[in-house]
Amino acid sequence: MQNTLLNMMNNESIVSSENHKVLHISTIDITITKMLMDKMKELQKLGYEVDFMSTDTGLAAEIELEGFKHIPVHISRSIHIIEDIKSILEVYKLLKNSNYDIVHTHTAKAGFIGRVAAFLAGKKIVAHTSHGLPFYKGQSTLSYHLYKWLEKTASWFSHAYFSQNVEDLKTIQKFVPKKLLTGYEGNGVPLEKLDLIPRLNDSEKTSLKKSMGLSQNEFIFLMGARMEPVKNHKMLIQAVNQMNQDLNFKVILAGEGILKQSIVDLADELGIRNKIIFLGYTENIYNYIQIADAVLLTSEKEGIPRIIMESMVFLKPVLATNVLGTKELVTDSETGELVELNDVSTLARRMSEWMEEQSQSKLMEYGINARKRIEDHFTEAIVAQRIHQYYETLLKIPHRNTYHEKRAETL
Repeated sequence: MQNTLLNMMNNESIVSSENHKVLHISTIDITITKMLMDKMKELQKLGYEVDFMSTDTGLAAEIELEGFKHIPVHISRSIHIIEDIKSILEVYKLLKNSNYDIVHTHTAKAGFIGRVAAFLAGKKIVAHTSHGLPFYKGQSTLSYHLYKWLEKTASWFSHAYFSQNVEDLKTIQKFVPKKLLTGYEGNGVPLEKLDLIPRLNDSEKTSLKKSMGLSQNEFIFLMGARMEPVKNHKMLIQAVNQMNQDLNFKVILAGEGILKQSIVDLADELGIRNKIIFLGYTENIYNYIQIADAVLLTSEKEGIPRIIMESMVFLKPVLATNVLGTKELVTDSETGELVELNDVSTLARRMSEWMEEQSQSKLMEYGINARKRIEDHFTEAIVAQRIHQYYETLLKIPHRNTYHEKRAETL
């Protein structure tokens, strides 16, 4: 079936996207504003009418100011069986009499709730995008098998399953039904929009550094990531501890999360608190990217990390872990360098080497190559074109909702 669908994608006949209505469902609205909205603007240019559905945490007004309709629902981020059944029913009722041609879900929780509800509501095309599979090596055995089972179950309620990275796609194709259209969606950034962001001049950079207690000649590393287990901040803190503390550098940590206090406590315990700046959550990460000499990411796994893509647009070299998602974006010794997960000593050594004067021309070359890689492979426009091709394929074939056909036969 997958080969048939792929052949149809290459067929010369074109299905017009004009007036096709698509609903994108995510667990919370910040996913829409940070990860989906710019991509969907590109999809609108291709003729689709796009709406959003998610839990409203206060960003729905921002979504609607951008010209999108937002439908508020309640979807818990954690597994709560009773609440989750209520959420399925709530989404089902909203979809039952809707006229969406395609329902497209994002993130693990909304992916389960939305796919089941859309199927029960009789939607002819239901698709899902994985932004990084919720099960991965390193989890507890129980979590791994539970999340894998939930993903496998939800896939039976859909017609397509897309991945933001190639490696996850290989895993997806092993556990989803063969009838599904599976494909590489990728991830990207709105290049034109990012290029409109004001660039700081030398005076403005100096002023920002001074306001943060940074000296002009300090080497600045930046890591922007939620302070959650999968982002693996502990590896970075331990690497800083192994470095020569007389070296003139600082590490800026941007982000909040459940592990923040434990990360602060670890830095205090190791006596390296003076090397770390806890920035917290910031709406304007771009100014901090601009004052950084290099960008770090020590995650255990990623989809395709947005903070790294954005940093590469700003010509920043990247030092990151050689893990799922990240290694697809960062080309080792070309756009940056990769170290093995939890190889603290190598990370500490690479960070120290990057500060050496003789490394500066290499880092500049990494930054130039990084920008080119984004331009060639990781823009929202490129991703929207891929989604459009998948939608065309799905719209061409005569989809059937077996559940509703069987109900109709019995009436």
